[in-house]
Amino acid sequence: MRARLPTLIFGAGLVVWIINAAIVWLAAPPLGHDESQYVLAAADLLAGEPSRWFYASSGMSVIALPGAMFSGEVAARLPTFLLGIAFVLAAGGLAWRTYGALTGAWVVAVLAGMRSVMGMSVDLLSDLPATAFLLGATLVMVSEVIQRTELRWRVVIAAPLLAAALYLRYASCIPIALLGAGTLVLGWRTIAKRPLPIVATAAAFLALLAPHLYSAYAETGSPLGILLASKDVPGKTWFAQGLATYVTSNPIHYYGLLALPIFLAGLAAITRFKDRATLLLWFLAVSDVVILGVVSHAQARYIFFGVALLVVLGVESIRGWLGERRILAMVCGVAVAVSWVVVANGQVRRSAHRRETTAWIRAAATTITTDAAGADCFVVGDQYAQLEHYSGCVSSSWPWGTRARIYVVRTPTTAPVETRGTPTVLLERADVTVTRYSR
Repeated sequence: MRARLPTLIFGAGLVVWIINAAIVWLAAPPLGHDESQYVLAAADLLAGEPSRWFYASSGMSVIALPGAMFSGEVAARLPTFLLGIAFVLAAGGLAWRTYGALTGAWVVAVLAGMRSVMGMSVDLLSDLPATAFLLGATLVMVSEVIQRTELRWRVVIAAPLLAAALYLRYASCIPIALLGAGTLVLGWRTIAKRPLPIVATAAAFLALLAPHLYSAYAETGSPLGILLASKDVPGKTWFAQGLATYVTSNPIHYYGLLALPIFLAGLAAITRFKDRATLLLWFLAVSDVVILGVVSHAQARYIFFGVALLVVLGVESIRGWLGERRILAMVCGVAVAVSWVVVANGQVRRSAHRRETTAWIRAAATTITTDAAGADCFVVGDQYAQLEHYSGCVSSSWPWGTRARIYVVRTPTTAPVETRGTPTVLLERADVTVTRYSR
């Protein structure tokens, strides 16, 4: 039984992850603003049109192709549902390769009950898919550089994984740079003995980025132009505002039921383990959270990479503290199971909340679609990406030079906009008004 324990825990954790993710995926709540942007960018890609948003990563335009080709939220989120499974497997694989099968199994189980991660396990967003590839590349670096005395050519596998992470999320350049620096510092003896494989890895990574660098140069005049401009898109209110939020927020509400003890144990891992793999993971986890917290405002999804690594370190630390204390280990197992139930309940509530908060958008879009009846049209309003996606009308801030139908969507908080033509009110509710302007 003891020999089968890692398999049982891993299997249970993976099944729970899939079930909790499927709760949201099959419930098919309406797409959010960023999700709608990715679907629109994919539709532009299919039509051969240039991207309207430089910060919408080209990789996500590919991931969102099912959403542009087939109707419905289930089709749109299928790729991220699958990549979410890849994320938890990559995290478990990294933990298994670094600390053993039991730690790897418990990491999968803990992540399945982690509110901040599970809550976005199927959303058509770049963060979790990019983190899956980052964790895969970290696994390669740990197993092929940090834990070995001589490099093998299979380290080159890291190049496409890192390139995929960057194409999916441009902010991945930060953890990629951290991983490169940490690997060079902690694995320099191994690299010095046989440097050619790591040189080939770096060359392959740059070669895979060539299309992006060329596109950035054509768009901005600099190969790094898109990366540098993208950092200003999320915005921040004051220096280290994001970091302050990450550190001071209620950990149960912000991250999950078991987050606080696991994160504290992960931070303390540096005092218990002095091996190079632990040093690398600890450096990556802390640096990722700190740097992203300094340069941007806070969103839990921005630091998924650091959070996943803290979970790996925290689970290994707690396992070390428990030792052979079986009763305490059973208590921890029960706590993980409770977190699964809490997350499952939260997944149901999250889908219902998304439907409630987007009711006005869907009502406005339905009104516009019915009135336009397939004719060329434009829509002006807040949440423009969702309005365009669900109405079929092109979003624009100034469409008044055209003779196509123009619909203005207003909510109680909408700022005044200049209009032209004859207004016809099509929908008037307390939360939204839709007006058609004709010439």
